[in-house]
Amino acid sequence: MPQATVGSVDDLIASTYLATSSEAAEQGFIDSILGSGYTLTGKFDSAEANWQAVDGEPGGYAFHFADGTCGNGFQDTCSNSPDYFLIKLGTGGSPKDTKNYYLFENLASMDWAHVLLSQFPGVSNINIGRVSHISVGGGGTTVPEPATLALLGVAAAGLGFASRRRGR
Repeated sequence: MPQATVGSVDDLIASTYLATSSEAAEQGFIDSILGSGYTLTGKFDSAEANWQAVDGEPGGYAFHFADGTCGNGFQDTCSNSPDYFLIKLGTGGSPKDTKNYYLFENLASMDWAHVLLSQFPGVSNINIGRVSHISVGGGGTTVPEPATLALLGVAAAGLGFASRRRGR
């Protein structure tokens, strides 16, 4: 993948070890860094196949948010261009209390998560396949839930009916 497509490497803002993998634990970590104004709303499960190597950048990988599968937690509304994203790593075989959550600020190309393996220090046998999931919230466009679309459709039909009725 050309670097021009994915933009510059996203900034690692903070990392931590969380003993429990839960929505509440992830949101608590986010709140401790960004305050309570940024809410995680969705989660992309990740597999090595979801990440693309960035050309000419050893250890550089990119994840295209629009190609991810949203679900498996939170409100299941995933932003395709989040302001921030949280990566959860599987750290099996690493020393106890190795950091397993990494908060990034999304820069340059908002449609992509762009990271370097060197941004995950201390993880034994680090490879992009260690990424468990990417949690996102706020910013950009979101993948709407079906109920929201249904409500929008009902509203449009109601407006059409009302204007048609007024014309008689």
